[in-house]
Amino acid sequence: HEQAVTCMFVDLRDSTRLGEGKLPYDVLFVLNQFFAEMTQALIATRGHYAQFTGDGLMALYGLESDDDPRRGARDAIRGAGEMLARLERLNHTLASELERPLRIGIGIHFGVAIVGAMGPPGAQMRSAIGDTINTAARLEGISKQFGVPLVLSQEVVTAAGLELPAARREQVQVSGRSREVTVYLLEQAPQLNAG
Repeated sequence: HEQAVTCMFVDLRDSTRLGEGKLPYDVLFVLNQFFAEMTQALIATRGHYAQFTGDGLMALYGLESDDDPRRGARDAIRGAGEMLARLERLNHTLASELERPLRIGIGIHFGVAIVGAMGPPGAQMRSAIGDTINTAARLEGISKQFGVPLVLSQEVVTAAGLELPAARREQVQVSGRSREVTVYLLEQAPQLNAG
């Protein structure tokens, strides 16, 4: 069914370099720790794990029918903050295992998507498709292009009721869209006031 949702894509940067000079089990240990922390961040902020992408994941916020779309957008931004904080702690814990700290890129977008059970028979998951999802995925890529850990679309900032006058704002061309997208390039998740 069609539904307004907030979509988040998270990518672990330089994941191929992580495997250089390490045994596969050592890489698996680090990746398992990483995904455990990212999953806990989703659970803590009402996010729904929707897809595993090898070295990243897709999450959806605001899936419950009684959810205010604004709450889903705010929860997703809190989720990004939680992920970045957990990654910092994980880097500290795994310092002796890592040649360089783990880094992530996060893209978040808000809009209407088709939501439902998707995937092969017997292995279906609740997920979403559509322009909103594609745009969120592209925003994660833009985070890499601009060298920042977090990119928020104007749509998610508006849905969350935020104003970010001091944040770096850009108009970007997103593959698959004819119009440019207004985005905010951030080093950390913005603070949300109560409400």
